[in-house]
Amino acid sequence: MTFKLPRQLLALWVLCSVPAGLAASVCADPRFTTQPAVPLGPMSIRSLVGNSTVCIQVLFSSLSASYVAIAIAQTPYMVNSPATNAVVFDTTSASTFLAIIQDYDEHSVPRQLHQSGLTPVNGGISNGQISFTFERPLADTTAYDVTIDSSAASYVQWAYSDREWPSQHLDYGATKILLGAPTTAAALADDGIQTSTTPEIAALALALIVLLGLGGTYVAKCLCLTKFLYHKSVCAPTKRLEPWCLQPWANFKLGEVVVALVYVGCLAVVTAQVNTKFVTLAFNHRLPLISGHLSLVALVFLLLPVARGKHWELIFGASYERILKFHRWLGRLCFLTGTIHLVVVLVNNTDVTSTIPYGPQQVVPLFGLLAFIAFGSMALVSIDSIRRMFYSYFILHHRIAAVVGIVFVLLHSRTACYAMILPLAVYGLTLLARLVAVFANTTTVSAKPSISSKKSTDSRSVLLTLPATTKSTKLAQDANPCSFFWVNIPRVSLIEWHPFSAIVTPDGNSIAFCIKAMGANRFTDKVFRAAYASANAGKLTIRLDGPHGKPSLDDDDYDVLVLVAGGIGITPLLGLVNRHRVQPNDRPVEIHLHWVVRSPHDLLMVESLMFPLPATVKATFYVTQAKEGGCVLCQTGDGVAYVGGRPVLQDVLHPERYAKKRVGVLACGPPTLVQDAEWLSHACGFDFHKEVFSF
Repeated sequence: MTFKLPRQLLALWVLCSVPAGLAASVCADPRFTTQPAVPLGPMSIRSLVGNSTVCIQVLFSSLSASYVAIAIAQTPYMVNSPATNAVVFDTTSASTFLAIIQDYDEHSVPRQLHQSGLTPVNGGISNGQISFTFERPLADTTAYDVTIDSSAASYVQWAYSDREWPSQHLDYGATKILLGAPTTAAALADDGIQTSTTPEIAALALALIVLLGLGGTYVAKCLCLTKFLYHKSVCAPTKRLEPWCLQPWANFKLGEVVVALVYVGCLAVVTAQVNTKFVTLAFNHRLPLISGHLSLVALVFLLLPVARGKHWELIFGASYERILKFHRWLGRLCFLTGTIHLVVVLVNNTDVTSTIPYGPQQVVPLFGLLAFIAFGSMALVSIDSIRRMFYSYFILHHRIAAVVGIVFVLLHSRTACYAMILPLAVYGLTLLARLVAVFANTTTVSAKPSISSKKSTDSRSVLLTLPATTKSTKLAQDANPCSFFWVNIPRVSLIEWHPFSAIVTPDGNSIAFCIKAMGANRFTDKVFRAAYASANAGKLTIRLDGPHGKPSLDDDDYDVLVLVAGGIGITPLLGLVNRHRVQPNDRPVEIHLHWVVRSPHDLLMVESLMFPLPATVKATFYVTQAKEGGCVLCQTGDGVAYVGGRPVLQDVLHPERYAKKRVGVLACGPPTLVQDAEWLSHACGFDFHKEVFSF
């Protein structure tokens, strides 16, 4: 008994000598060593939650790191308002301390004056393995602490650098982890991605636009509102071509204004929704989220107008090329908001080359940067002068860059994946339908080249006529007035597609295309040379995508149609004339055709499809290079009389000339001619439509 008593007293003395804080430390709990090491970026952490504290061990394999830091935060961003703290382990001194993260600048991360919210347990480096353990209360003990909810996942931020503290981190990130979870799967069950309702808002806005389009197409026509919606512009056309900044408003119809207002409302709702969803974030972190979502909405809508097909005609009563303006505007808006998004992200010191998921929506910055580069290059080559000068390269680049950009957008954000489902489905289905139609509409046509003057390449043209078959007859009968097709000629190019107006043949059994060479070595010139080289056989194989196009006015609703054409602009209007030739209306329409060309021989470029004209057509031809009137013989042996000089449109478009008849005016040709016709039509109160190929 005397032998055992000293040992018992010694044990009692040792037990009483242990500090109360350490005896109660959750880090001393045997269960702590059995907790899983949960991945945290390039690191891993082990944690165990006690009654009022949490013990955390950080493990990181590195031979060069000068400091390692982690922080418990309410957001995935390191800099917050109000400022919060981070636990820093200095590998040089093997010390663990709290630092206040006030800003991204290395001079704005001072040591916290009061370290009561941190109890370092151990820390060191062994064989390149950095390990430090600390304990902290679940509740906040200082103004810089973030309260830990043991039942919910918390953002755990990490960072490290190979330079001494304080210095800019070499890499950083954030992961949402349930501290103290018994398994890795349970710890990472919450992926930290905060979803938004932007895809649903965009879908509802599109549904509303479709409903309004159906109402405008079918209901408004019954209520006689068609003229108001489809012909009334935001501002009246001017006598001369407006500056580029004003021209769109003169072409902006009131029906389109309604669509634009719905879209603006969609942007407002998306902005409010994102701002509310992430209200706990500082404004400098909310701004990139707002701009990113606005850019996404623009991307969703801009893909729809280029989904060619009859669906737009059924919904809006207009072909897709009439709403192509929205594609251009949305493209600019997408690029603008995307630029704002990138600039703000860079200002926030975000590493845009990182592949580590970042932010409350866990986006991958690098993929977003690559998408921006792809879309930015599209915006550059879309500049009007560049697009027109290098159109074939523009189209090729547009298609490749669009695919690249969309793929990286989908990889960048999960929200983008949901939002892009509908537009990609619409575009994919229409593309599939067009591909099937292209293979069905591959045919060999007769090719007849024509040269009106050997002095200029612009005086050369070729007439492509489809053979009269059941299919071509159906195309001629079903196509809208002024329809056009995208035409591919494999002998010239396997990948180039260009739009050309379809001309119904005089017998109504087929269609033809008149292609005028518009400059040496351009697509149209190559077509002429291909046709000229095969003059003996007189055949070319072509592929057709269409028909597309629908005038904004219904030609059967008018007593008088005034057609104003310049040069090759005769092709869509001649197609309309020949439709009236083979499909007589119960109430014959009086047609006045005014065609302006440079030389008398230009009047014969479509002679086989034009002459003799039907009796209901009153034609006047103008030759600008002729000082006085004359006559040129066509293939029928009849003379085609013309007037020297240019037309005086004030005399052509005058209300007294047509009594009180309902007049519709269609124009196609040089911009100045079309502009004059539009201005005079508006002044006379005539409904006006212009065929403009400004792709």
